[in-house]
Amino acid sequence: MKDVGHVTPTRVYGEKAFGHIIESESKRSRRSGLLFKILLIYRTNTQGALVPMEPDLAKRVIAALFRNLRDTDYIGWYRDGHVLGGVLTVLAPNSEADVCSRLRVRLAENLWDHIGVEESRRLQIRVCQPHELEGGGSAISSFETASCTVLERV
Repeated sequence: MKDVGHVTPTRVYGEKAFGHIIESESKRSRRSGLLFKILLIYRTNTQGALVPMEPDLAKRVIAALFRNLRDTDYIGWYRDGHVLGGVLTVLAPNSEADVCSRLRVRLAENLWDHIGVEESRRLQIRVCQPHELEGGGSAISSFETASCTVLERV
């Protein structure tokens, strides 16, 4: 049998498709009892308001996500041009805090290395429970008021 090595995923889903993935994972999670989380990365201005993510910055953030998420996770635009996301699939009930902690450290280091400290300070990274994003994968009003866990910079 030929060894094909590690296959790196390259698919970044648009907002509509990513919303459908979130809905599908929610249904799967309810049926199986296995948890999942939603990772959100977005940029803010000095007043803390959401601002568009420039294409070059988005490419670097996407590359960092591909380096740090599992092959079974999904990467896409939660809000096209503004908020990138990752669906962290099938988390064991007692592992979610550990997974989020390890991901925080890896992602922060990776972003600092590839984006720089100054630009990474303007990025917000959140890991949310699906119910914290009431209204589905594309609801802006619930995103702005979601009580997601902000991952502090290390």
